Amino acid sequence: MISTLISGVAYGVPLFLVASGLTLIYGVIGVLNFAHGSFFVIGALLATTIIGSSLPTVVTFIIAVLAGAAAVAALGIVTESTVVRRLYRRDHITMLLATFAILLIVEGAAEMIWGNSPRSISKPEIVSGSVRLLGATIPVYDILLVVIGALVAVGLFVLINKSSFGRSVRAVAQDAAMGEAVGLNTKRIMLLVFGLGSALAGLAGALIAPNVSVSPSLGHAFMLQSFAIVIIGGLGSVTGSLVAALLVGVAEAFAVAYAPYLTGFTFYILVAVVLLVRPRGLLGSAKLGRA
Repeated sequence: MISTLISGVAYGVPLFLVASGLTLIYGVIGVLNFAHGSFFVIGALLATTIIGSSLPTVVTFIIAVLAGAAAVAALGIVTESTVVRRLYRRDHITMLLATFAILLIVEGAAEMIWGNSPRSISKPEIVSGSVRLLGATIPVYDILLVVIGALVAVGLFVLINKSSFGRSVRAVAQDAAMGEAVGLNTKRIMLLVFGLGSALAGLAGALIAPNVSVSPSLGHAFMLQSFAIVIIGGLGSVTGSLVAALLVGVAEAFAVAYAPYLTGFTFYILVAVVLLVRPRGLLGSAKLGRA
């Protein structure tokens, strides 16, 4: 029971990172970024390239994870400044088609660079084993994912709610025109938010790489679940994404352990139930408020 619970929470961490980036961008800029899944894959592929086939040291692994997040942040900034920014005044359909086109371009570029063959990497030896906790055997890497997820969640909460940058972000999310009228550099804030959301996708991809076979199509399944998490948690709510990701992760882990016939369907069930009870999601709002 304990090991299933922790495995579920660990599975929910990468989903939270991807979904929080999605909901941060939507909450501030109003863009539902379909290219987010391809950004996630680039983070994972970069990690496999940096680590290669050898057993990584802790330093090598940290470099791979940070490089994945930083490179995808740069990719997000380039995407926002060259394409997305020009479409802010267009309708949602145009924006969806544009970000879907970006997804296809990035996936195509990834296939040219890395090929279609699945890649895998090892964890550093220090986090590759298991420990006994409350009578259960827990993979150390799952514990590491839970700790990283908690640190990122706290960091996002502090950034959005306690920093001057967060106040500017919330002001732009509520009314960009008013924010610009009082002197905020809304273009710069939107650029940084898009880069931060993209970095979270790259971080998730690099962290999940040791647990999965990485290929350019990896992002499809994760994006589907991440969109479900954004819907369950509520559009524009980072805290809602955290709650929903943990809910989906734990439900999926318990389904694998105790009801295998429900594996892969639990998040559909959760989406249906939440939308019936709370159509705006668990903590939803149209704009990013306090996280």
